[in-house]
Amino acid sequence: MSAIDVAVHSTARKAAPVRPRPAMPRAYWAAWRVPVGGVIGAVILSALAMLAVLGPVVWPVHPETQDLMNRFAAPWGFGGTAAHPLGTDSLGRDTLARVIAGARVSLPLSVVATAVSGVVGVALGVLAGYRGGWIDGAVSWLSDVQLAIPFVVFAIVVTATFGNSVGNVLATLVVTGWVAYARVIRLQTRALRGAAWMDAARAMGASPARLLGRHLLPNLAATAAILATQQAGAMILYESSLSFLGLGLGGDTVTWGGMAALGREAVFTAPWAAAIPGVVIALAILGFNLTGDWLATRGRRQAWL
Repeated sequence: MSAIDVAVHSTARKAAPVRPRPAMPRAYWAAWRVPVGGVIGAVILSALAMLAVLGPVVWPVHPETQDLMNRFAAPWGFGGTAAHPLGTDSLGRDTLARVIAGARVSLPLSVVATAVSGVVGVALGVLAGYRGGWIDGAVSWLSDVQLAIPFVVFAIVVTATFGNSVGNVLATLVVTGWVAYARVIRLQTRALRGAAWMDAARAMGASPARLLGRHLLPNLAATAAILATQQAGAMILYESSLSFLGLGLGGDTVTWGGMAALGREAVFTAPWAAAIPGVVIALAILGFNLTGDWLATRGRRQAWL
């Protein structure tokens, strides 16, 4: 190849238009964009989870170790020392160690209660919405009865009858939490049951099991996930309320609600004893709610797309 041919080929390569890579639609990225609230919620939940898992390693102080000479010590920076960064309670026990111990109880209990109540509520909601008839009426009647019973009254009855234990608290949370799932999932199931693609699947010979597992449940998963994140915050509030009222786990189990109940005795002289567990409870609820709001917003955007 001569020098002229080389120059011609080189010029042609330079002049050839470069095809740009196809850009993803803006709406696609908008559906996955995490707002500030979602980031804050994820950071809060991640911090609390790390506190529960790694807290005893980072801060190896037993939550029941008493130091009566340092009762109601102020937090570090407010007159206290680094030996007790969040102060102490009425018996001189380290508040940070007790917050960590409470996280190892309240967070797993709320997650388990949310999961169990979600399974029960989704199952009953799908059954009522899909089958209809007397099953729909029975589930609706049960949900109305459950909503008519005050939560505290039901918890008092359970505690007075069966005593304080993890199983009883979990049963109380599950029995009061399944209604939110069942009512929402029932309405959405009734709406999806008559959809055109469901009728097409029936016409093609799909069995009821395939209709539920392949077509109906995947379209209910997003709604169930949003409900779960919002219900998890409610479960933390319910469990803390039970512990605050003396209807919780009982014994030597450290809970955030129990810490707040002990701190109310000195709310005017040592307000941090009750304020710190209250702030932790509020942060946990805020983290779950912000995450749930982001999931709900993302679900609406994808539905619009």
